[in-house]
Amino acid sequence: MTRILAKHTIWKCLSVNGATVLRNVQSCPFESSGTQPNIDAIKRTEKEIVHSDHKFRTLFHNANDLIFIQDMDMIILEVNEAASKALGYSRERMVGTKLLTITSEELLSKEREMQNELFINGCSIYETSYICNDGAILPVEISNRIIYYENHQAILSIAKDISRRKRAESALTRSENKFRYIFDNVNDEIFMHDMDLNLLEVNQVACKRLGYTKEELLKLRPEDIETSDHSPLIKSRMTAINLFRHGIFESEHLRRDGTTYPVELSSSIVELDGKRRILTIVRDITERKEAEAAVRKHEIEKEIILDGMEEQVVYHDHEMRILWANKAACSFLNNERSMIIGKLCNEIWPVGVDNTDNCTIMLANIQGTSMEVERTTPDGRIWSVKGYPLKGPCGNINGGIVITLDITERKKFQEQMQKFNRELLWMNEELKSVDRIKNEFLANLGHELKTPLSSVIGYSELLDSLSLGELNDVQKKASESIYRNAERLRSLIDSLLYLSYVNSGKIEYNFEIMHISSAIDEALAKISRKLDDKGITVDKNISHEIPFMRAEPEKIQELLRNILDNAIKFSHEGGKICIAAYSEEKDIVKIEISDHGIGICDDHLNSLFTLFHQIDSSTSRRYGGTGIGLYICKNIITAHNGSIWISSKEGEGTTVHISLPLKRESIERKEYINPTDN
Repeated sequence: MTRILAKHTIWKCLSVNGATVLRNVQSCPFESSGTQPNIDAIKRTEKEIVHSDHKFRTLFHNANDLIFIQDMDMIILEVNEAASKALGYSRERMVGTKLLTITSEELLSKEREMQNELFINGCSIYETSYICNDGAILPVEISNRIIYYENHQAILSIAKDISRRKRAESALTRSENKFRYIFDNVNDEIFMHDMDLNLLEVNQVACKRLGYTKEELLKLRPEDIETSDHSPLIKSRMTAINLFRHGIFESEHLRRDGTTYPVELSSSIVELDGKRRILTIVRDITERKEAEAAVRKHEIEKEIILDGMEEQVVYHDHEMRILWANKAACSFLNNERSMIIGKLCNEIWPVGVDNTDNCTIMLANIQGTSMEVERTTPDGRIWSVKGYPLKGPCGNINGGIVITLDITERKKFQEQMQKFNRELLWMNEELKSVDRIKNEFLANLGHELKTPLSSVIGYSELLDSLSLGELNDVQKKASESIYRNAERLRSLIDSLLYLSYVNSGKIEYNFEIMHISSAIDEALAKISRKLDDKGITVDKNISHEIPFMRAEPEKIQELLRNILDNAIKFSHEGGKICIAAYSEEKDIVKIEISDHGIGICDDHLNSLFTLFHQIDSSTSRRYGGTGIGLYICKNIITAHNGSIWISSKEGEGTTVHISLPLKRESIERKEYINPTDN
């Protein structure tokens, strides 16, 4: 190729093609022939092709959209920088792979479907999502077209990033869903009408409340869902809405089934899609109407109650003007209610009640102070006058209530009661004196009886031990009877003495270190003869790990003896008594004494520890007893901060439960007793 300067100074490109025709003797060519065609057009075409390719490359690599060139097997041949940057994959990583490898799994079937459409129609447009290198999902809109690339058919895929659009659509969808949720789930009915009152939209609450489907309700007009009493007011409501652009009205809606309910309509003119619409929010005010009716009923009831009161009740405002008065007050003020309301207190108040002190009670009311005074009128009657301030919602004083009552008779009665009380106090002191004399008499009597009784018991023991000589069977039985009844008498005297000490407050407890096993053994020794007489056996089960306790040994023995006496008394001949003692939670000793005797019915269990309580007269006659023993037991247990209760089943037996604190913190001795004869 060569360039020559042609006419008019125009350079032309020529393609030189030639061959040697003749050579000289030295074999050098001196004559040749050939052609020199003009190739300017070809050069211009080549230049345009280069320029076009440059533009394509520039556009390809600088485009904002993601561009892929794929062969007909969908293998990527080229990818632009925007795609690499958006997806996070290098060009080298993507070339030679398929887009299907980075397509979201749930969209693969759609991707294959659109490929088929591409091969049939030569193009396809659809939305899909790619998985970026960092795992993020990139939504794109794909435009596929079959082109020629490097002299072969290829697929040009241009993917537009639509993530911003998707976010906007998602936000719009959420907003629409929120609106629709509120619209359909708000507690009020919502209606949208045009300016001719044709219904355009309605929520589900209205449909449900009125009993129509949405399609049915949209065909109705306001007069179809309002009662006949309120339908004529629709036109006037529209006039008010057009004038003020908003209005609140009360009406009554008519359900499909013919029932009605009161409503409050809040209607406003709004702009929607460039058109004026009427938005009406309807609230069911059934509860409010019922509350208002209840308030009216309450007011009527209150007036009836106040009118039936003996007291004179007057309401007044902060200027001390009468607002209301009950019937008693009207009679008291000698005027009709209509004549009283609006009057100042000093214009109508009777002489001597409050007007002589410039309406003191009402003045106190409007100053926010409750007040109560007594007044005496010239006719000698005594009046109680009470004032109570009335406060508004913000705490401000609106007025008050004045309640007046004739207490002349009450005052006389109070004076009589005071006199009666003085007489009762004097009689009570006399009774206390008699009670003290009784307690002293019982104490002295007890001591006096114990002296000869000790001799009787002592000599009966001597007789029983044969120290005074042999006894025949009759004498021996007589001696045993003397001893048994003397012991019974001594127990009774001890109980009476205990009662006298309790009543006089002279009972004393000397707490010392002791062990419950010893107290049980001592109590059993005292009643051994009674056990032998009835042939009753005792089964002891005393825990080896019960520690020492601080208690009054004699009182604990007396407690156990009284309970064992009852167990013997109500047991059958040849029966058995079980005694169990164990430590509970290391600071409580539990004692259970059970018999298999006659038992106690449930009606008497709660009153067994009451002084002088007897189950019934027949039982008392058959088994004896004074009703003092368990009362004494309760007092002893209380003095030791313990507890006692009884469980029983009639005909099967009784168990007495005792719980006593060990008070180990006050005990220095740590050793344990191993009870014997268990």
